[in-house]
Amino acid sequence: MPSASARVQAGGGGGGGSGRFKRALLRNLILGLRKGGVASREMGFHERKSAIKRAADAALAAARGGAPCWSRSLAAELAQHRSLPPSSRKMICKKIVRRSLRRRPRPANNTTATTKAYGGGGVVLARAMVRKRASVLKEIVPGGKALDMCALLGETLDYAVSLKAQVDVMQLLVRTLQEHKLKYSVVVLKKKMQ
Repeated sequence: MPSASARVQAGGGGGGGSGRFKRALLRNLILGLRKGGVASREMGFHERKSAIKRAADAALAAARGGAPCWSRSLAAELAQHRSLPPSSRKMICKKIVRRSLRRRPRPANNTTATTKAYGGGGVVLARAMVRKRASVLKEIVPGGKALDMCALLGETLDYAVSLKAQVDVMQLLVRTLQEHKLKYSVVVLKKKMQ
């Protein structure tokens, strides 16, 4: 059975990102998972989940390097997260959950007034939609709040391709570990039957 890194070298990981980038991502991910102690039996589910996420984010930022703004921002967020005490991390998460559950009032539908005032309003509506979508992108892409529209689109594209490569590498790692576990189970069953 070829190893996960051999499969990445052979290109077996789907699209999104080069083979060299995926190899660096896999190497950094494995190192981060080892360093984070993810295999520890004492670690709870939520602790393991956040450790895997931190390792995956750190691997992504390290593999991509400091060229894009999002990777520098992601590395800074991870460094800041390490310096926070665990109790404040929980408070931040609670604030995020509360903010996401808060109902936002919907603006009144004044499209007819806008349409009459601007003679069709198509351009105004399109600009408003672009601004709204850009603000959403600025929230999604790490470090996106400080970027102008053109740079934001480039960073978003780079971030999306890198995330696709990260998903490919993580799926490959899961498949490899499942195959190894299955082979190990077969060996154990054979020994018990003898």
